[in-house]
Amino acid sequence: MARPFSATSKGSAPARPDQVSRTIIPVEVMDVMLSDSHPEYEKQPNVTIGAIKGRRYDTERGKPVEALPWYNPIDPSDLKIPLIGEAVLLIESPNQGIINRPKSKDLCYIATVGILGAISNNAFPANTKPVGSNETPTTFTGNMGPSIVPQIGDYVPSIFVSPLVAFEGDRIIQGRWGNAIRFSNTSNGSKDQTFWNNSGTDGDPIVIISNGIEELEELTRIEDLNDGSSNLILSSTQELEIEASNKLPVGYSKLNQYANSQIVLSSDKIVLNSMEDNVVISGKKGVSISTPEWKADFTEMMDILKDLLSEMKAQADGSSPFVTGAGPTGINAKSKTVLGSIETRLGNLEQ
Repeated sequence: MARPFSATSKGSAPARPDQVSRTIIPVEVMDVMLSDSHPEYEKQPNVTIGAIKGRRYDTERGKPVEALPWYNPIDPSDLKIPLIGEAVLLIESPNQGIINRPKSKDLCYIATVGILGAISNNAFPANTKPVGSNETPTTFTGNMGPSIVPQIGDYVPSIFVSPLVAFEGDRIIQGRWGNAIRFSNTSNGSKDQTFWNNSGTDGDPIVIISNGIEELEELTRIEDLNDGSSNLILSSTQELEIEASNKLPVGYSKLNQYANSQIVLSSDKIVLNSMEDNVVISGKKGVSISTPEWKADFTEMMDILKDLLSEMKAQADGSSPFVTGAGPTGINAKSKTVLGSIETRLGNLEQ
């Protein structure tokens, strides 16, 4: 019989044969390579867009900016561009020579450090006191260097961006400018009310892409479909608290009463523009168009047009002629009834 496992009976683990010490170094961002128009782009053949010039907090305080090295992002396909004055972490990673030299490596930056705990800006403010003979503002770790180096704050957001409220298990990507992507679930047991957590089963997925902030004074925020921001929602079982800008056609449920998978676009203006082929709108039950003047189900609208054309054709080919004779044209009772019905149906589509 096998002996049960216990923590006390477990032997010591053997040493790993490939134990290697990894280096992680925090640096202050002094410059960022944003495009090939940067004055040092042509001089640095191995530097990619998104690279930063960094000053180590431990050994390079006060070192001139022009003498500092450049560091590439660890993954140029997934850039998170830091601001000047923010801190990033460097990590050893293989470089192009790794095939021929197993120990060939460089330092690349992997993440921005939220030193100040802010969404929009985690840069330490510049020290305005001169350092030695340098009369220009200085960074946290020392001198700014030549004038070609941007000053702290040149492209830092001037507004406070409040962070999104999080729900258990969320993955949230937040931009500095008030845009975000949230991978979440129903979370209807949360005390924080949202437009999606009033119904549905906990654990059912929802994706929210949001852009814009209406209230800038709040310490935290939750996405809102009715505040003028731009939003894209991919839902599963949630009823979404969204209001239609106009009344819907008769027979259509309110937008917040549907609880199956749906895609919702919400913004002050929506443009669908196909450059080469068709725009296709297909609804299994129907398609509606709602404006301030009309609330039209497309099927009903086309049926009205079809009935009107049918009656006009009947009069044109003589199968339903008007009564004629001396004096004014007589009344065609059948046409009067049909056209009256068409007029009523059309009137029902008006707001």
